[in-house]
Amino acid sequence: MKRLKHSAVLSLIGIFGIVLAFLYLANIPSKQERSRDQALVEMMMSSLSSGHFSPPAEPDELSARAFTLYLKNLDSNKRFFTQEDLAQLEKYRRRLDDEIKEGAYQFFRISTELWQERIREVQAYTGELLAKPLDLEGDDFLEVDAEQRTYPRDRRELKELWRKIVKQQTLAGYLDLLLAEAGQGSTAEQWAAVQKQPFRPELEEQARAKVEKDLKLMFNRLLQKKTEDLFDVYLNALAQSFDPHTNYLAPKDKEDFEIEMTGTLEGIGATLQSEGEYIKVVSIEPGGPSWRQGQLKAGDLILKVGQGEEEPVDLANMPLDDAVRLIRGPKGTEVRLTVQKPDGQIVVIPIIRDVVVFEAKFAQSIVIEQPAAGLKIGYITLPSFYHDYSNAQGRTAAGDLRKELEKLKKEGVNGVILDLRNNGGGALVDAVETAGLFIGSGPVVQVKDKKGKIRVYRDPDPAQVYAGPLVVMINSFSASASEIVAAALQDYGRAVIVGSPSSYGKGTVQEILDLDSLLDYYYPRATGYKPLGALKLTIEKFYRINGGSTQYKGVSSDVVLPDPYAYLEKGEQTLDYALPWDQVKPLNYKKSTEELAIPELRARSAQRLAANPNFTTVQRYIEQNKADQEQSRLPLQWKKFIEAQRTLRLETKKLDELKSTGTGLVYRTLETSGLDPDRAQIIQEWLEQLRTDFYLEETIWIMTDLIEAGARAEAA
Repeated sequence: MKRLKHSAVLSLIGIFGIVLAFLYLANIPSKQERSRDQALVEMMMSSLSSGHFSPPAEPDELSARAFTLYLKNLDSNKRFFTQEDLAQLEKYRRRLDDEIKEGAYQFFRISTELWQERIREVQAYTGELLAKPLDLEGDDFLEVDAEQRTYPRDRRELKELWRKIVKQQTLAGYLDLLLAEAGQGSTAEQWAAVQKQPFRPELEEQARAKVEKDLKLMFNRLLQKKTEDLFDVYLNALAQSFDPHTNYLAPKDKEDFEIEMTGTLEGIGATLQSEGEYIKVVSIEPGGPSWRQGQLKAGDLILKVGQGEEEPVDLANMPLDDAVRLIRGPKGTEVRLTVQKPDGQIVVIPIIRDVVVFEAKFAQSIVIEQPAAGLKIGYITLPSFYHDYSNAQGRTAAGDLRKELEKLKKEGVNGVILDLRNNGGGALVDAVETAGLFIGSGPVVQVKDKKGKIRVYRDPDPAQVYAGPLVVMINSFSASASEIVAAALQDYGRAVIVGSPSSYGKGTVQEILDLDSLLDYYYPRATGYKPLGALKLTIEKFYRINGGSTQYKGVSSDVVLPDPYAYLEKGEQTLDYALPWDQVKPLNYKKSTEELAIPELRARSAQRLAANPNFTTVQRYIEQNKADQEQSRLPLQWKKFIEAQRTLRLETKKLDELKSTGTGLVYRTLETSGLDPDRAQIIQEWLEQLRTDFYLEETIWIMTDLIEAGARAEAA
C-alpha cells in the first residue's frame, strides 16, 4: 500500500520527524565534505529512524538484520560464500550502525570483494570441469533447496558443490535434447522413447557446451555489476532491516515504480529481454511509438542505440536495465535502433519517443452470458490500484472501475465478479473509493500511525454505484489495497470472497520520500549528488473495520478453491522481519441485511470441485510438489535423473494443459467499435484466456448459486 505526496518531507515525517532526523545527524562526527554515498546513507537512516512505524529497538539488532540481508541478497542460493568467508565477516554483524556514523563502509567493500573473488574462482574451475566429458554415471545427489543446504564449509566443498551444479545443468540440457529428438508424439510416447535411449556421448557434449556458454554469460554479468549498483543492494538491505516493504529505490527503480503506479511511460512501447549478447524485442505495445512507426517487430535483436544524430552505443553484453534506460527517453525525442532482423538483415530504425499506455494494466470488463439460466454476469479485472499523481487528469483505478460498472449496469447484468487475483496493491485512496462503489456511506479501513493514533477512511461518495450480487476473486498474491477492498466488502456482508485460503497478508502503508528533495534540507550546498532516488517507508498499519489487521494473516476466502501454488513459501509470513498481526477496536458500521448463504455456496462448490477433473489434477499437483519438497535431493545419475524429471514434468505439464471448456457460457467484450486490428486481436486473446480459466468458470457457478439463493430468499 503506497501513498504518494508531492510535499515529500513534511507529509512523511512532519516537523517533529525532521527535528529527530537532525538530532540523528548531529551525532555523526563532523566532516568538511561528505561523499554522495555518505550523505545518502545518513539521510536514509535518519528518515528511517524518525519516520518508520516500528523501528528496531536496538541499533545492534538493525545492524545484524542488515548484515544478514545483504549477504542473502548477494548469495541467495548459497553458491559462492563459504562458512569460512562468513566467519571472516562475522565481526561486522553488529557494527554496521557504527560504520554509518563513521561514514565508513568496510563491511560492504570487503563482503562485495570476497563475493566477486569467489565468483572468479568458480568461473575458473567450472570452465575446467566443462572442458571434458562429465561422469554422468556417478550415483550422487544435489540438494536443490538452498534452505535445506548449509553453506560449503570451505573452498574445497564449494568446488564440490559446483561440480554437482554443473552436472545437474548438463543433465537437464541432455534431457531437453533427448525430448526434442522424440518428435511430436504424445507426452507418454516421448518419454517412452527417451527412456529407451542408451547413453549418447554426442548429446552430452552438446549439453555441456550450452551449459558452458550459459555459465560464462552469467558469471560475466555478475562480475560486470557496477559498484554503485551493488551499493544500492546494500542500501536496500539497510532499509529492509526495518520491515520487508521499506525499500531504497535507486533512480532507475524509482522510475519503474512510477510506471507501475501510473500504467504509462515515455519511451518506444516495446517489451524487451536479454538474448545472448544483445537485447531481443518480445512484443510491441499496440498504439505505441514502435507500433505506429511500423518497422520494429517482435523477434528483432537490438544491437546498438543512438540518441538522434549521436554516435550509437553498442549493447553487446550490456545489462538489460542499462539498455532499457538508453532506449527510454522524453516524449518527442528520437532514438535510433540498429536492429538485426530474424533473416540476418541489419537496419537502422528511427523512432520518436512518446507516452506509452499499457492498456492491460488498467481495469477491463466483459459480459458473460449464461443462456440456460437466463443470466448475464459482469466480469471486471483490476490488475492494480494505479493512480497517476503527476497528472490531475490521469487515470485512476477507482475512476476506471466506476466507468466499467456503469457499462455493465447498462447491459443489465444480474451480478458482478471483481477479479483481484495477483493484484499487489497500489494507492490507498483508490482502495477506499473502490470499496465505496459497492456500499453506501460508511467506514472502509482504519489506519494507525507509529504513535498509536487511528484515522478512519470513509467512503467519500454516499451513492452506491452497484448494489447487486457481488463476488470478489482473490488468490495468495492479492495484497495490500486488494486486501483492504476484500476485507471491507466481506465485513459489510456485501460480497462473497472466492479463491485461495487466504490473501497475501500485507497490512502496512508506505509513503514515498523523494531523497533529492530531502537533500535540500540536510545539505543545501551539496552539488553533483542528484539523482539520489527515493525511500519507500512503512509509516502506518491498516486494520479492518471489524478491528482485525490483514497484516501477516491476510483475508480468508468465504469459498475456498485449491491454490496451485500452495506448496510455495509465499505471503507476508515468509518474509524476513515482517511486522506482527494485531488488532484495534472495531468500528460501528451497518452490515448488509441480505443473506449471502455462504454455507450453501461452499457445499455446492465442494460438490463441483470433487467432480471436476481440473481441480482434482490441481490437488494431485499440490500433493506431488509437497512430496518433492520433502525429498529435495535430486539424483545425478542420468537414468535416475530422467525418471525423477519425468514425474515432475508430467505433473507440471498436466497443470499447464488444464483449461475450462466454458460449456454453455458466452464471453462478450463491450469494446466493439473503432478497434484497430492489433487491439482487436489482443481482446480476442484475452477472451480466449478467460474462456479456458476454470477458476473463473467455477466462480461463475458460485455467482449463479448466489443469485438463485437471493431470488429464493426474496420470494420467501
